Amino acid sequence: MGLSSGSVSYLRFVAEPVPEAFEPRFCEALWNHRFQEIDPHGEIEKAHGWVRFDDAFEAEIDPESLVLESGQLLLRLRIDTLKIPAATLKAYVDKAAKDRAKKDGRDLPGKKEREALKLEVAKQLRVRSLPRMQLVEAAWNVHDGEVRLFSTSKGVAGLFVDHFEKTFERKLQFVGLLEVLPLRGMTQQEIDGLALIDAERFHLIAR
Repeated sequence: MGLSSGSVSYLRFVAEPVPEAFEPRFCEALWNHRFQEIDPHGEIEKAHGWVRFDDAFEAEIDPESLVLESGQLLLRLRIDTLKIPAATLKAYVDKAAKDRAKKDGRDLPGKKEREALKLEVAKQLRVRSLPRMQLVEAAWNVHDGEVRLFSTSKGVAGLFVDHFEKTFERKLQFVGLLEVLPLRGMTQQEIDGLALIDAERFHLIAR
């Protein structure tokens, strides 16, 4: 979701000012908080971290290309989820229970044995499954501090803000339209004048 997908919905934030010659430091910070693959043999279900804006499978960024000529620093947060859907897991556990009962010539496994079987089946399915990948994009104007997050999900926004602040050691403040207008160069008098504008009705003429 975001710039590369043509999304126009976004949330606005303002970040604290950046220091002088920040590029090498920020590149190192992005690398230290980069995305790392989920181990299918482990138990972690969700992982997130930074990746290159032009490559979801790479994280290393050259300091010289970190910021565009426009002053924009493009960010991409990759969020992977490796979790077997409950209905899918149940179906495979039911099948495994029936197969085991048939093989051993006995009744279906009891509750305790079924729980152990469930863990065994879940591990097998994790190894055979691919994680669901979500890419969240943002644009940070390092000149005025405005950060546009191209997502309106509260969960995604919370994750992004937390990871951003840990990575760059800078606080993000959510802002509405009126707080953003001064960043666009509008004076307070011009902003106050917006309230005096009357809405006009437009009618389409049928042909």
